[in-house]
Amino acid sequence: MIQKGNFLLLDIVEFRPWLQKQKITRSIDRLQVHHTASPNYTTRQLLNGFAKQDIWKCLEGMRTYHLSQGWSGTGQNITVTESGQIAISLDRDLNKTPAGIAGSNTGAICIEIIGNFDKGGDTMTDNQKQSVIHLYACLAEKLNLSINTDTVVYHAWYASKTGTRLSDFIPGKSSKTCPGTAFWGDGNTVAAAKKNFLPQIKTELGRLRNQIPDATPITNTKPKDDEPMTEAEKLKISDLEKTIEQQSVWIAAEKVKANMECPSWAKAAYEANKDFISDTKGSYDFWRLLTINYRKENGIKVSK
Repeated sequence: MIQKGNFLLLDIVEFRPWLQKQKITRSIDRLQVHHTASPNYTTRQLLNGFAKQDIWKCLEGMRTYHLSQGWSGTGQNITVTESGQIAISLDRDLNKTPAGIAGSNTGAICIEIIGNFDKGGDTMTDNQKQSVIHLYACLAEKLNLSINTDTVVYHAWYASKTGTRLSDFIPGKSSKTCPGTAFWGDGNTVAAAKKNFLPQIKTELGRLRNQIPDATPITNTKPKDDEPMTEAEKLKISDLEKTIEQQSVWIAAEKVKANMECPSWAKAAYEANKDFISDTKGSYDFWRLLTINYRKENGIKVSK
């Protein structure tokens, strides 16, 4: 978790714990889905999932553009990068109405996904896909939202300027093609959202909820002391304890990996790209991809 300028940058494993601590004071019933169109994978100089452009420059660049449009700050509440990191707009926090869909922002959270996902544009990275699904599931969990086309909404389903909700993406009437005519491989229609995108969010939401033990109902009936646990119940509790222990170890390991100092084997790659990197700390995958790209660009072969 790194805060710099007008943004807070989180790794995927940090988002849910951070979100659970936030106090939401406004009524929210919709999660908007957007692609940035620009910046995109080309302007970010993306290669093998790694962008040469510094992410802070990218985020502040969007904010500067939004300010030039007369907006009070960054338009979106949240941005998902191609590497899967999640950026929170500190000048447009969750309690502030976004500037995402003209005429239909009250009660909404605006999420921008970096990339151009119109046909012929970018193909979303696996890391970004994973974070997008996790993000929407976490928000639905926090806000107690059902997952459907009334709560998770594409920009393309709204008319220009008025913000009137349309029945679907309608070329000539829709405000934009956003989040892209090839978004999630299916497109920006209601049918496309129902086919693949929303079911994946529902699956992730179920996974999140199942990790939390069911609360014991509060009743006026005292439990009977003469009814010991069955062997099946004991086994279930034992399995749950093992799962929690394994998850704790995994989360701790991921936090360490996500904030590594530049390792010795990545020093040369870091020196060659340090003008584009804002920090000497990053995830293991970041340093690995940086090193792979550096070696490819310089024709360096590594002996086995």
